[in-house]
Amino acid sequence: MFLMDGEVTGKIKCTLSNWTGVIYKIPRIQLGDLKSRPELKQSGVYFLFGRDDANQQDTVYIGQATSRKNGEGVLLRVQEHTRDNHADYFNDVIVLTTQNNSFGPTEISYLENRFTQLANEANRFVVRNGNEPNSGNVTEEKQSELDEVVENTKTIIGALGYRLFVPRINGNYSGDEEPVEAATLLTLKRRVKRSNREIIATCRQTAEGFVVLEGSMIVDTDGTAIPESIRELRQELQKKGIIKDGILKESQFFNSPSYAASFVLGMNTNGRTDWKDSNGHTLKELEESM
Repeated sequence: MFLMDGEVTGKIKCTLSNWTGVIYKIPRIQLGDLKSRPELKQSGVYFLFGRDDANQQDTVYIGQATSRKNGEGVLLRVQEHTRDNHADYFNDVIVLTTQNNSFGPTEISYLENRFTQLANEANRFVVRNGNEPNSGNVTEEKQSELDEVVENTKTIIGALGYRLFVPRINGNYSGDEEPVEAATLLTLKRRVKRSNREIIATCRQTAEGFVVLEGSMIVDTDGTAIPESIRELRQELQKKGIIKDGILKESQFFNSPSYAASFVLGMNTNGRTDWKDSNGHTLKELEESM
């Protein structure tokens, strides 16, 4: 990684040994600084990163651009987005191109399609692509070559601080099979008076926070004391059918164990004592024994 301005917040050029790919991370305000870069006049794939302030969600748009007859390419296409319906949200751009102009229309179509699929599967960012891009027709030999490009790009984008392709958890857990990272699996069990049923929910602690897992039981009604953000989230997920008949249909991420437990129970609660491992030890006890 070469800090082109000598600052981590500025333009960054990324390369790998024995790889013809080149990736630029460019703050939107500095797009005009790179007009003379020959690589950015070529074909490439780009990512527009931003934030949806209304919904407090990270967003991304993944696009492609071929080189044009006027000698311009992927950078000009990105600059056009500063004046269209993408203009309101993105602040950073990542561009993938090559040092030897080896991306043709077929290659960038495949890459755009694959990156969009992976971003949707990771479900970290709101992917603003309206339709899934066409994958194009590539031979198996070419696909193998492009899949290496995908892996290198995922590594570099992750190293730049964008966890676009990193799932919150690795795989689903239904309760019947041994989960990955079994030591981090926690369970909440409580009989709730207002619903008159025993609630059982599972949560996986990760390096980033706490994931309440799909299939967990959720109290349908809210208590009198509940964090407002949790109340709004529960109501939104009920409207979308993600909470249906008291069951969570999609795993949900939280920064704290207490917010994860409040989400399950619909009330203020102490998640450090609510969540327990398979031996009955509370999260508080587990952390204090480290």
